Amino acid sequence: MPARPTDDDDNGPDPLPNNSSRFPQSDYTNTSSNSQQKSSVNTEVEKLIAEYNLKKQDESWVRSYWRPAMGWLYMVICAFDFIIFPLMTMFLPVIAKAFGFNITYSPWLSLTLSNGGLIHMAFGAILGVAAWSRGQEKIQSIGR
Repeated sequence: MPARPTDDDDNGPDPLPNNSSRFPQSDYTNTSSNSQQKSSVNTEVEKLIAEYNLKKQDESWVRSYWRPAMGWLYMVICAFDFIIFPLMTMFLPVIAKAFGFNITYSPWLSLTLSNGGLIHMAFGAILGVAAWSRGQEKIQSIGR
């Protein structure tokens, strides 16, 4: 059996020679300049985030949330006028009869469709213009 080489034996050239010509000094300086560029980009991004947060703090909550509030309000109006109240008028005589009362059925007449459905046209205009203006704001913020 051949003898194993020990750590004291010299087995020839080092497999990873310390050759300075293989790794020029300019690569190290380039790495440091890249890290400086990255840090300057990071500081610019942090500045933009800070400016955005200050701008958001200056806005009142009413200005920030009026568009979603209008959408939710219109959804609630439509739900009550077209779903909840018609179901109530259908089932109220049945429930009242179970308790011994006699109520005649009268169909639900939509409140929002009276006057030609003006409220639906108004909400459509408000929500349409709000969606369009929000889209324009997003396009401008991306372009910056």
